[in-house]
Amino acid sequence: MDLRTALLLPGQGAYRPGAFAGPRSAPVADLLDVVDAVAAEFGHTAISPLLTDTEAADGRRLSETDPFALQLAIYAAALVHAREVDLREPADVVLGHSMGEMAAAAHAGCFTAADGARIAAHRARALEHTAAGSGGMLALTLPARRATALLAAAELPGARLAVVNAPRHVVVSGPEAALGRLAALADVLDVRAVRLTAPYPFHNPLLATAQAEFAAAVEGIAERPAQRRLYSPALGGLVTDDTDVKASLVAQLTRPVDFLAALRELQTYGLESVVECGRAGLGELVRRAVGCRAETAERWLDGRTGEGTEPAPVAAPTAPTAPPVPAARAVVTAGPGPVPASVHLPEADPGPVPVPATEPAATAPAPAGPGVLATLQQVYADRLGYPVEAMDPDADLEGDLGIDSLKRMEVLSTLIDRFGLHHVADDTRFALQSTLGGLARLIDETGRTAPAAGVRADG
Repeated sequence: MDLRTALLLPGQGAYRPGAFAGPRSAPVADLLDVVDAVAAEFGHTAISPLLTDTEAADGRRLSETDPFALQLAIYAAALVHAREVDLREPADVVLGHSMGEMAAAAHAGCFTAADGARIAAHRARALEHTAAGSGGMLALTLPARRATALLAAAELPGARLAVVNAPRHVVVSGPEAALGRLAALADVLDVRAVRLTAPYPFHNPLLATAQAEFAAAVEGIAERPAQRRLYSPALGGLVTDDTDVKASLVAQLTRPVDFLAALRELQTYGLESVVECGRAGLGELVRRAVGCRAETAERWLDGRTGEGTEPAPVAAPTAPTAPPVPAARAVVTAGPGPVPASVHLPEADPGPVPVPATEPAATAPAPAGPGVLATLQQVYADRLGYPVEAMDPDADLEGDLGIDSLKRMEVLSTLIDRFGLHHVADDTRFALQSTLGGLARLIDETGRTAPAAGVRADG
């Protein structure tokens, strides 16, 4: 069996407001209609506006105000991306990450799209009824063994190792108090920690009551043998005709997930490339963890609209840039806690993206252009522990990336020095920008009127 390409459906962290804004293909419209119909069955408003309106609430806000909608939106987004990729060129295997296993099972034919949405909805309702305020998740750049030792030494009640994503990237779930103490301890130990937008402590025994309610609710949903190859990290292997996929989806609510082990086993089947169905940052973890080519579904699809040409990396054309992420033929990621997947892996740090130096003119230097955005993405990625690919120009700095005002001011001081903006250091517009794209445009605009202030090329 040769499984060279994988479609990866991510979970938590994969949602992006307006991911399917603009004209929609029939597959996109049909799947969104299906999910909206299921939401209505549960007495909830339509989910599709979250995915078609760029002004919709971000993931962090939804995790606090409407986790039911967030979880159905994650399911819908992963399934739509997977459908679009497979219509162009089917992958050899489907793989889900955490919550993404529900969408992966539906895409592989174990459930209809509607029944898959019902499973996601029943899970969301069970959590809503029994686990509200029970905790969340924290990503750490530590090997699993060290993370386990740290948890044992810290004696944090309820905290568990929930997900192993890469050799130096894990996710811990637990009560708020425990995660707060763990984050403080990580800071003392100089370990990068990133709080995820997950509204519950997934893959933790704390959710046992929700698990029981979930199991009872989905008992009557029909399951079919997979129509294509499906790998389940929850089960630790390929799904066969006699696999009880529904039971595995229920069990994973309280059991840890070893995503790294899944990737390593798939490599024994010849895995070479992965397409991530969303922007949870899992593709970057895959690339750094096991060396496979990886890219997002959006980039993969865009690369095939130009007669097979690969999309050009975002970088200034007049200067060398950091190596672009190799294009993947087909591997998509989907799963819950994988925002975690977006945590920076120091052992593979590509370093700052060089930015071309501009020749200072008498009154106005040339605009920094795409080099400014590339540098912003690198600065924020290094400071926050995210891979550069996770630095979406349109992501809300606070809502999507969890950057509070204090952290933004700290990074801003770095940017003032990096871009020679001391003459506008008191300009409040810089502190008020909510996205990297907006900040890049403001720096660009300021550069046109700045007195000989060019972008530094030395980083």
